[in-house]
Amino acid sequence: MSYQRYHGSCHCQAVRYEAQFDLAAGSNRCNCSICSKARAWFLFVQGDKFKLLAGEDMLSTYEWVPPGRSAPGLTYRFCSRCGIRLYATGELEQLGGRFYAIHVPTVDDVDREELVAAPLNFVDNAHDRMNAAPADTRLL
Repeated sequence: MSYQRYHGSCHCQAVRYEAQFDLAAGSNRCNCSICSKARAWFLFVQGDKFKLLAGEDMLSTYEWVPPGRSAPGLTYRFCSRCGIRLYATGELEQLGGRFYAIHVPTVDDVDREELVAAPLNFVDNAHDRMNAAPADTRLL
């Protein structure tokens, strides 16, 4: 993998971060209820490759416990001033333990052409199938 350092922020710039990721690994769209409502478009970043630079005091948190589960799978973080969701955090062995799911539109210095050329993966988390695409991806 070829990790590059990127910077991102919310709309009002109160929250800023730095992350290292390999854009060639692709970004993701999910069909679970919360991702569908938010039109989420995210990429995974390992926990040690993310750094919050400013605005920790501006971050609000949302946690949701999916039906049939005893705890939330992710903790969503968004700016309390402008409302932009920046990322979610979670723990998953498949992703190397602690990870961040960064909302792609918050990455400020990614080259648009590189982003368009990167793979786009679809995840069927509505049916707990993280390694499979949903039958219909048109509205993701």
